[in-house]
Amino acid sequence: MKVLFVCTGNMCRSPMAMFMLAQEFAKRRMHDIDVDSAGTMRHEKPMTPLAIDTLAKHGVAQGAYVSKFAHKEIFDNSDFVFVMTEAHKLILENMYGENKKIVPMSFFLGREVTDPYGLGEDAYEQTFADLKEAIPKIADFLKSKQT
Repeated sequence: MKVLFVCTGNMCRSPMAMFMLAQEFAKRRMHDIDVDSAGTMRHEKPMTPLAIDTLAKHGVAQGAYVSKFAHKEIFDNSDFVFVMTEAHKLILENMYGENKKIVPMSFFLGREVTDPYGLGEDAYEQTFADLKEAIPKIADFLKSKQT
């Protein structure tokens, strides 16, 4: 199974979620799911320093990461696509058509995961807290979908 997180620039929320879910999979010994992330913007930039620092502060292992666009191939090859906001869902549907594999984070949280880009440490901590709440629910959801 392949899962994809999507946000706008793919420099904060979606790579944070990707590394957090990978750590959750390792903890649960769920080794048969690949996790990736991408953005709705076309550029190649590293994760923001505050995203890197926030993950490190909370003990989340990470590697070097450069943002990428959620192009059709990466979208089509994903079994589930978790989007941070309803706007991301609409963007992907406009590009690739309606698809039941697109799951908004509000499904797990009852709210969207807001963008911390350009804001301070508190905004990144809030993003981390939101993702920390969602990640175990996403792992449970994916486990229930495995055949």
